[in-house]
Amino acid sequence: MEKKVVKTKNSRNKYKKVNLITGATSMLAIELMKKLLELGEEVRILTKSAPDYTDGWQGIPQGVIPYVVDFTLPTDKDRKNLDDACTGVDRIFHIGGAIYLNKNSFDMFMNINVVGTENILTSAVENNPKNKEVHIIFASSTSVYGHNRKNEILTEDSKTMAETPYGKSKYITEQLIQTFGIAHPNLKYTIMRMGVLYGTGYEKAFCKVFELIKKGEMKYTGNGENHLTLINIKDATEAMVLAATNENSKNKIYNLTDGKKYTQKYLFTLVAKYLNVEPPNKHIPMILAKIGRRTKNINADEIDFLLSDRVISIEKIKRDIKFSPKAKIEVEGLEMAKNCVSR
Repeated sequence: MEKKVVKTKNSRNKYKKVNLITGATSMLAIELMKKLLELGEEVRILTKSAPDYTDGWQGIPQGVIPYVVDFTLPTDKDRKNLDDACTGVDRIFHIGGAIYLNKNSFDMFMNINVVGTENILTSAVENNPKNKEVHIIFASSTSVYGHNRKNEILTEDSKTMAETPYGKSKYITEQLIQTFGIAHPNLKYTIMRMGVLYGTGYEKAFCKVFELIKKGEMKYTGNGENHLTLINIKDATEAMVLAATNENSKNKIYNLTDGKKYTQKYLFTLVAKYLNVEPPNKHIPMILAKIGRRTKNINADEIDFLLSDRVISIEKIKRDIKFSPKAKIEVEGLEMAKNCVSR
């Protein structure tokens, strides 16, 4: 059945903004669409596949305007559609890109995340008047800091130490966006270094851990006292909208997590209590966890998260745009566990 696409009632209202969202089938993008549509704004999206053939299309709300674009621009049609999507745009929420280490090579990360972003920025600059402001809100990652920063509290001024192809591509993309901002003063940016997203729609990786805890097969990697950084999808959505609507956010970099200092041990114990099973009581050295991850169906991205150790400060984003995370891992996180075990 064909999806009906309808413009919002206020899309022609000069006081409303025109928004473009990449990564359209991600749950974060979908939550953003809903929020912006509620505000009466025009929402355009980039989708790599035609709507009728996109697995995640069913979750996309009615009212968005889709443009079928591979932003690495393999064809002239992709370039034209991207130019059309960027014409008249006020904001670009750039969420799309290559994520998974087990699916992408270094060259793919560079082509999709870096070159793809350059194409979007170039199109935005070339298809709008020089005096028109365009604001890009970029979903970066705390991976730019590296994975092991024990005994540090990481601020936006902390040294970046990206280790993985994904983290390196995010850092290079940050540099690219800032360079464009210098070259084109009307191109404003807000870079948001996000922790790992959790909540409805992000159960897949977490379900593996929940199932291992339920079976009594989960072990702590290391001593279990490493800190894991998380951000709930609804809080991330709220932060991105706040950044888009607040002058203080322009040409800034922000850390975006819930600001909590969760340890691996705390989170596993919390889930075990909810599942009414004994919490893990065994440990495995980190190097052995990496070697043996495949026996538990844990991929490279998931083991990197479980082995990470980062405490992230969000004081800057709280101060500048009054961001205040509301989700609680003890509520929304356990709701995710409920969704997993009820399948």
